[in-house]
Parts: sequence; C-alpha cells; structure tokens
Amino acid sequence: MARFNSFLDNLNLTEITDFLRDKGCACHYKKDDIFVQQGTVTRYAALVVSGYFKLATTNTAGDEAVVNFAFPGELITDFHCSLYGEPSEMSIIAGTDSEILKVPLQDFISVLSPNLWIEYRSLFKTVLLRHLNIYRKTPEQRYIELCDLYPDIFKTVALKDIASYLLTCWLN
Repeated sequence: MARFNSFLDNLNLTEITDFLRDKGCACHYKKDDIFVQQGTVTRYAALVVSGYFKLATTNTAGDEAVVNFAFPGELITDFHCSLYGEPSEMSIIAGTDSEILKVPLQDFISVLSPNLWIEYRSLFKTVLLRHLNIYRKTPEQRYIELCDLYPDIFKTVALKDIASYLLTCWLN
C-alpha cells in the first residue's frame, strides 16, 4: 500500500523525528481534541505516535472540511503559517484517541533543514496534484483511487472524514 502523504517519501525528516522523539513531551489527545485551532498562531509541532489527526478548514457554510490526514510517524503543525507567525488557516484535530510527542514551535524551527525550500517543493507538488484532481476527477473516481491506493485508510479514518476529504456529502 502507498503512503497517504507520499510527499514525505521525498524528505529526509530523520533529524526532526529523532529530535521530537528525544525532546518531545508525550501528550494524549482524545478524539476531537484540537491541536491547532484555525485562526490562532500555532505554538507547537509534534510527531504523531498513535492514532491520527485530520487537518480541516471551515467552509463558507461554517462546516468542517477535511483537507488532509496525519498518521503515526508524521509531523503535525501548520508549517506555512508557523514559519511566518501567522494565524493558522486550518485546525488540526485528533480523529481518534491519539498520542503525540510535541515541542515548542521555536525549538522545532531551529532544527529544520537549511534546504527547506527544496523540501517545500515536494509538498507543493503533492498539494497541487490533489487540488487539480478535484477538477479532473469525479468524487466517485477519487473514491475509487483512494480505495486502490490506501485500502487500510477505511479501517482507521471515520467515513464522514473521508467523505469530507473527497468533497462529497455525508448523511448522518
């Protein structure tokens, strides 16, 4: 099975993940606990140890719209806004009971690679391709692709969050 956030395969995050494992404060988040609140300046970065987090924004109707997920071994913070000290454009919410290792944002930034812009290109390409696929493919085609590439995601992530990510309706 492919890695959901495949852009991470192009990054060498060993130094950062080792730093978080060594210096990070272990924290438990219950399902729906908020790590970053949209509209606030991010204060921490973290490594997901167990569970998963959903990255979401509020749409014009005031509803939560899931834009991505972070799974064990992945980092969570609002990278772009964090680097510039701006309020976050998204919330980062525990999708299930989760464990993380978190550090203050300034400590995290101090260990970032000097090649950050090269690494950013990989992230930008993945985000751009996901964005273009919203226009290129129907929700059904995106669902089939998600099933083919990440069949285990349905064992972990709530169906309403997957529906939101695919930009489809979810009826309770």
